[in-house]
Amino acid sequence: MTKKTKRPTSPIRWEFPRYVPTLDFFEGRDLDDYGNLAEAIDNFIFSMEGSTFLSWEAVVSREQGLRLTRHQKAAMDGLVDFGDSGDEEILYLNDLPRPSEPWYVILNRIASHRLVEPFRTCEVQWEVKLDGWGRLVECLEEHAGGLLLPAGAAEPLDAVPPELRHKLALRSCFTELEGFGQSGVGTLEEEGECLDAFIDRMRACKETVAYLELTLDSLLQRLVLPDRDADFLVKTVEKVLGIRSTQDRIADHL
Repeated sequence: MTKKTKRPTSPIRWEFPRYVPTLDFFEGRDLDDYGNLAEAIDNFIFSMEGSTFLSWEAVVSREQGLRLTRHQKAAMDGLVDFGDSGDEEILYLNDLPRPSEPWYVILNRIASHRLVEPFRTCEVQWEVKLDGWGRLVECLEEHAGGLLLPAGAAEPLDAVPPELRHKLALRSCFTELEGFGQSGVGTLEEEGECLDAFIDRMRACKETVAYLELTLDSLLQRLVLPDRDADFLVKTVEKVLGIRSTQDRIADHL
């Protein structure tokens, strides 16, 4: 197993004098509203792709007399010339002030609003609830490499507490079974490929299945299917994975 490289923990104090303008990333919007949540995810990904968070970390590090990392130096070099002396305060980037919270605090606020338990397959799921977490994970893997991390994190995804992170990963597995119990949707037995895909997803998320200590009994507390579909899932998973009891740890059989 490859050992994780230790990343620098953020020494930044994300506190500023009253005269320094800051921006509420969510602009006071209620993230329980799916439209607002979808917009927040889009804005977060856009800010990551555009290195907005990295640029502000570089600016704040310079303000606080901290040694800039290689990524921060590159970000500072990419900013426009703010004065011949190089000492002029930077209060706006692209006409916007700095966010009032670090990137990882913003990420956690978004992530915590993506989790709905239990997952009821018969309920219509908003797209942001189905694929939002996967988009965030991909974004962090591709664009968060130069960002400073909160204490205790070895990589960007670790900024999300493990319990929440694994629950969101499990929920991504559940998307394979979305729709059963809704009008016009057949049974799980008739749509067997969905269950195959679900089992494959659990294999890919074995670390999550182990962390949550899932059994078939506890799985069906988090995943609510129509009774006939739940019975078929139990019988099929027991057969495919060689599970003898609904109280066996699923991870031991993946």
